[in-house]
Amino acid sequence: MNQPESSKSLFLGGAAKATAASREKYVPRMGEESALEEVLVEDVAPVRISAFVGLLVAISSFTAAVAKPMLVLPVLAIALCLFALRKHDGRTKPVGTLAARIGLVLACLFGSTGFFVHHLKSRTLGNQAVYFARQYLELAARGEESLAIELQKTKPNRQVATMQLNEAYSQDESAMEQLENFRSGAYVDVKKAGLDTEWELDRRPRVFQKYGREKVDTYWRDPSGKFNGVIQVELEWSPAYEGEEADWHVSLFQVERELIVAPSVL
Repeated sequence: MNQPESSKSLFLGGAAKATAASREKYVPRMGEESALEEVLVEDVAPVRISAFVGLLVAISSFTAAVAKPMLVLPVLAIALCLFALRKHDGRTKPVGTLAARIGLVLACLFGSTGFFVHHLKSRTLGNQAVYFARQYLELAARGEESLAIELQKTKPNRQVATMQLNEAYSQDESAMEQLENFRSGAYVDVKKAGLDTEWELDRRPRVFQKYGREKVDTYWRDPSGKFNGVIQVELEWSPAYEGEEADWHVSLFQVERELIVAPSVL
């Protein structure tokens, strides 16, 4: 019996779609017992490259405890590992999920360790800087000018402990110039406030790095009101090097000034 042309076209179109669907659904593969088998595409396990990249980044994130900028590595590793562990609609488990889980654990471990190491270091440096800055203010209030200037130098550049500083400064022209500059700064206000002034922190100390050097900014105010400004004492920490002990020195001693920013030119 002859079929209409329209029926034939519909039949052929349906057959073509079914053939294309079966080709998309099935992938040929060689089997051990039979020459050729057909396997569902859903049974093919996808490879998660992000899992292995995340694992490598997580391993390298141990450097987060060495340098603060390296804390970005565990954050990046966590993001990559979580992306690799995203949901999969297929029946077969993706390749790399185990590596992603291991990387996630390592990134969390190294990241948290690095964070607490830097937090404790900043807290320790801040507390030490506050103690030495308070001692420096008391030293300036007592009028120990020469000793205060020496404490602004690094330890290898200071005079020997047995030297009479006042006599040495009076005989050195450059030292006398340093002394005159020191007398015209914040030293005048601290000495005028008096030795009985109990300086208080105006704000929390700021721990930071500048050109690879550890520094702490401390700001002090006079609660009695004899001095209305704020004294800034910036200290720099020098780690132990070639047998020398770790040491602090005052890198900035001045009255805090408001920064004047020029208006932008449009």
